[in-house]
Amino acid sequence: MIFSVEARDLDLELDLPLSKSESNRALMIAFYAGKELYDVPISDSDDTRLLQRIIDKINNADKRDVVEIDCANAGTVFRFLMTALSMEEGCWVLTGSERMRQRPIGALVDTLRSLGVEIEYLAEESYPPVMLRGCRVNGGETVVCAEQSSQFVSSLLLAAPLWENGLNLHIKGVISSLPYIDMTINMMKKCGIDVLRNDRDIIVKPGIYNLDGIVIEPDWSAAAFWYEMTALSNSTRIVLNNLNINSLQADSVSSRLFELMGVKSMAVKNGVMIERNNSITGQLKFDFTNSPDLFPAVIATCAGLQVDAIFSGLRNLSVKESDRKKAMMNELSKINVSFKNVSEDTLEMLAPDVLPRFTENNPLIFNNYADHRIAMALSILSMKIGAVSMNNIEVVSKSYPNFYEIIDRSCRL
Repeated sequence: MIFSVEARDLDLELDLPLSKSESNRALMIAFYAGKELYDVPISDSDDTRLLQRIIDKINNADKRDVVEIDCANAGTVFRFLMTALSMEEGCWVLTGSERMRQRPIGALVDTLRSLGVEIEYLAEESYPPVMLRGCRVNGGETVVCAEQSSQFVSSLLLAAPLWENGLNLHIKGVISSLPYIDMTINMMKKCGIDVLRNDRDIIVKPGIYNLDGIVIEPDWSAAAFWYEMTALSNSTRIVLNNLNINSLQADSVSSRLFELMGVKSMAVKNGVMIERNNSITGQLKFDFTNSPDLFPAVIATCAGLQVDAIFSGLRNLSVKESDRKKAMMNELSKINVSFKNVSEDTLEMLAPDVLPRFTENNPLIFNNYADHRIAMALSILSMKIGAVSMNNIEVVSKSYPNFYEIIDRSCRL
């Protein structure tokens, strides 16, 4: 597909998709409660729909047979279901796409084994697929390493109220994406569970989930791409309906990160209003330890604004839906962005003095690596470089199914 978003003045009011992260946690809470979310609007993203289908399959499975569960490339789904299936009667094979089989799970497997769960790797050690035999999990005291994913922690916490001894969990290693752990804890508390986090130690008491406390907010991860568009525009005002500027979602930090790139955020009656204010100073610095999903949008914005930047907290980008650091470096080099001081955790970007321009007769071909966030971040760059061609744009349905429809309707794609 060839497209070009005009860098013109915009005045929009938008409804964002509902939070995928909150929706997936809500589905797991409902599963553990033995109930369904009849009256709770949730995300219509591919990942959330997949989790819904798998939960239905689990509930209706003939547990006399080995049941295979395919999680595609949905890391949250795979990791949350590992703990859930360890408690379900029967024998389960948990698998996924080729990319999913490259995403490590060893830390969570080790912790579940310490709790008495029988798990077997079916291919490479520490990676999917795995076979689990459901058993009674009593809980108690254990440790988990959260360096590769905070989802290992959330997976255990969500199940812990069902365990006779609850859970006394110590987190070791560098904690990745801590706000996502706090999001899990907050949702559990709203649903009637006694949870206490004291730095690296979390105590979950046995309890029964009450679904009355579940409300899903609009998705701050999706909002980041409208921040990117605002930053790259001439003069823009966008109201993001029902978005909570004080949200516990990790990516609500967008309001602070994009302020460095000339975007002002303001809480208004019906959500959050963002505006271009043109105040950008010197080399920028960003730490993505707690919000790695924002990396594609932020680095693309820096490239479009032609500002140098230093990025840190990138250690886990290699185990996302794609290797996001490598992917963005590859693609941005096509518009003369260069990089130095590259390490596993950091990256320094040097912006070009002049951005190239492309036409519909000679578009720039971007690769999105089948990664929804890379597809959206690179698409918006067309505001600065002209016509862009990209295949497989349907990957955005993983988190933002109508993204291109909205741009087409609002910005004359």
